[in-house]
Amino acid sequence: MQRESSWIIQTGQGWKIYVAVVGFSAALACFTLGFFSLGGNQGKFVGLMASGTMLLAVTFTWFTFALRCPHCLAKLVWTMAMSRPHSSWVIDLAGLESCPLCHHSLVNGGT
Repeated sequence: MQRESSWIIQTGQGWKIYVAVVGFSAALACFTLGFFSLGGNQGKFVGLMASGTMLLAVTFTWFTFALRCPHCLAKLVWTMAMSRPHSSWVIDLAGLESCPLCHHSLVNGGT
C-alpha cells in the first residue's frame, strides 16, 4: 500500500522543511552574491560570506533541533546525519516510516 504523503507531513512538521529550504536558499544567495562581488569591494565579499556562513549554521542548527520524533523526541536530522552516508541521509530522512531510535511508527501513530 502506498502512502499518501510523507511522515513529515503526517506529523504536522512539513512547515519546518519549508523554513529550512528558505534558510539554506538565503545562505546560497549570500555565497553567490559574495563570489560575484569579488572584483569590486573586498569588504562586501567578506560580509556576504560571513552572513552566508552564519545563516547556514543557524538554519542547520534550528533544523536539527526542530525536526523530532513525536514519540521519543529524538532529533531526527542529527540522528540521520550521523548514522547514514553523507550522500543519502536527506533521502533516508524523507523516507523514514519509524524512528531510528525508538522504532515507533511515525506514520499513522502506530508502533
